[in-house]
Amino acid sequence: MRRAGWAAALVLAAGCGGGEKAPGRVVGDAFMAQNIDQQINLTAMPVHLLREEETLDSLLAPLCPSRGPGDTPPPPEAWARGWQARRGVLRPLVLRSTMTDAQAQFAMDSVPPGEYLLWADTTLGERRWTWLAPLRVRSGDTLRLNLTNDNSDENPLRCGRREDKD
Repeated sequence: MRRAGWAAALVLAAGCGGGEKAPGRVVGDAFMAQNIDQQINLTAMPVHLLREEETLDSLLAPLCPSRGPGDTPPPPEAWARGWQARRGVLRPLVLRSTMTDAQAQFAMDSVPPGEYLLWADTTLGERRWTWLAPLRVRSGDTLRLNLTNDNSDENPLRCGRREDKD
């Protein structure tokens, strides 16, 4: 009888979270630091959780506008087409979306453990800002990822080749 009691306890322990993974949470703030004492909160900005896509850089690189004659910079409308096409590549990868609130904070609850990308775009003045940050949600954890001018995506259309440095 004692043996049966231990066996039942082991079965219960194995069934109570032994192999299950608890969902996590992704939270953050979105702001631009202008000076050491000034920041601009990015309120009402859409923030998207994307499934990770291994070939994403390869999908984005062809969207980079070509330079014009005589190596002139691409015209603004070429960049606009690139940004529109980028949105078209990223949209099908969206698993869920939220908006930053009045305090420029966002939260996504019940995120299954795994590898993701966090995507957000905004325009501030004349400048476009974007983020496409990899993240890993672990079972039961809260992951904080702030979206700031320190971690924006510097090459959103994957233009040019990076030189390998020794």
